[in-house]
Amino acid sequence: MKHLFLFKFIIYWTCSIYAQNNINSIYFEYPESNDFTTHKILPSKFYGDFFKLHDSLINLKIDSNDIFIFHNVIFPIPKKEMKQLQTYIQKDSIYGIKSNKGLPFKSINDTIYALLSQQYPIYTNDSLSSFWTFEDEVFLFNKVKDTLHSVIKLSLHKDTLVLVESDPSIFNDSIISTIYLIKQKSPYYLLSKNEKKWKTFIKNKGFNDSTLYLKK
Repeated sequence: MKHLFLFKFIIYWTCSIYAQNNINSIYFEYPESNDFTTHKILPSKFYGDFFKLHDSLINLKIDSNDIFIFHNVIFPIPKKEMKQLQTYIQKDSIYGIKSNKGLPFKSINDTIYALLSQQYPIYTNDSLSSFWTFEDEVFLFNKVKDTLHSVIKLSLHKDTLVLVESDPSIFNDSIISTIYLIKQKSPYYLLSKNEKKWKTFIKNKGFNDSTLYLKK
């Protein structure tokens, strides 16, 4: 009987650890603290065009209302194969790559290089979004449902923009101790509105997945 209990405990412990290691979502409530201040318009110091460090084909644009990421793809087209590929140039664009839309291009020697740019909003100034500031850092809140939000942290160091998200797969014990595990069909972590938990989460680097962008 003792061995059966031990076996069941090991199975339960193993499953619990496995489940926690496979939680890939964290949501946030608004912090209840006077040290966090909420705004609707992004600070002008962040405005501008940026490109991702080590990958200049990924760009980011910030203005007073929106933040967009642009994924750029370059299509090399040998000039002698344009007719075969059913592509053609009209004025300053090349057609036949994206339906009903011309793309900007550059012509270098015997090759045309077409640029396809796709944009994805990561923040839009609307009723579902807001941002908070704390110690010269900006926290972008995008509402997911009810009181739950996804959050991205922004900071600017000279001409380098640092965009930081939270990756639960690399949380350590000091971070996990400040958040709740919400057990349901798709479990997730929750950082509640508690001021102390918010400050501890930030101090312990709960925002742990950084991407650097350089200003153009």
